[in-house]
Amino acid sequence: MPKKSRIIKRVCYIAAILLLLVVIAAAVAMIWYQSNISAIYDVKCTTKECESQKFVVAQGESAQQIAEKLEHAGLIKSALAFRIYLTLQADNKNLLPGEYMFSKNMTVEQIVKSLNAGVVARTIQLTFLPGETLQATRKRFIDAGFKEDEVDAAFKKQYNHELLKTKPASASLEGYIWGDTYEFYADESVENILVKLFDQMLKIVKEDNLVAKYQAKGFTLHQGITLASVIQREAPASYEEKRHIAQVFETRLQKGIVLGSDAIIAYAADQINPYRSKNDMSYLTTIGCPWNSRKCQGLPPTPISTPNRDSLKAVADPTATTDLYFLTGDDGKMYYAQTEAGHNANIKNYCKKMCQIL
Repeated sequence: MPKKSRIIKRVCYIAAILLLLVVIAAAVAMIWYQSNISAIYDVKCTTKECESQKFVVAQGESAQQIAEKLEHAGLIKSALAFRIYLTLQADNKNLLPGEYMFSKNMTVEQIVKSLNAGVVARTIQLTFLPGETLQATRKRFIDAGFKEDEVDAAFKKQYNHELLKTKPASASLEGYIWGDTYEFYADESVENILVKLFDQMLKIVKEDNLVAKYQAKGFTLHQGITLASVIQREAPASYEEKRHIAQVFETRLQKGIVLGSDAIIAYAADQINPYRSKNDMSYLTTIGCPWNSRKCQGLPPTPISTPNRDSLKAVADPTATTDLYFLTGDDGKMYYAQTEAGHNANIKNYCKKMCQIL
């Protein structure tokens, strides 16, 4: 073969290799680009990692600065891919200042569209209060615009969540709706919102090491929350009062004495007839076990309200006394006694009006 032909053949061979390398590099670059403009998490993600977060674009910030802030906030995979997307999409370069709500299951395209429009994603605030019941929580959801059937379905669902491991399958979500004020996307599902409430309560449980502390007292987490919910309704005031009442109830449980909490019986009556007259106290005798805490030993099957942090901690760390009785006097103060005679004296001296109603 002539030398010139060999040279041409070699050049063509090298050119073919270079072209193949260029094609491979282009394919790799395209795969990298497509991967890096996709959402960090799947759009169906419902874990805490996918919670929405506030993102602020200041007046005068450049596309590069916005891209770097998005990457630093963990909302996009790559600031470079974000800038390339803006370059390729000529109409998407006008990023408007404002306060946005973005999440890690949004793609670069979705984020850029929001930034182009300058429209902050509509959010809603929901407030749940300690001491409230699931009935009150249901009403808050419905008042916020959620459909009744969606709310009811979410409340009945069995959730695979660490917080609920010791909750009996037959028990409702009563007691597990952590009281606080939250901000959510307006189109967020009730199920996703409930999971976030469970996450928040679990965080408190772990921070205060409540599982181990309850176990040391012979309680499961569900039982500890149940007792805390009763304390919440009986002693909505100071932490020390909650600790004192926790001691009374725990001593009664240890001795096999009925709890004698009218708040438990009232809760059961409200489940039967939420519109009952509060002056009608006949339920104290008509309600049967396991809800009539004047007749039935042990804890109620479920919590009777949402406990706050002090109530949960009180169960883990009650006051070191031996009192067996307490009451709220006409003056709003708590009075304790170690004997029935002492309790009756407290009724006579401090509870002339309230105790007559009961």
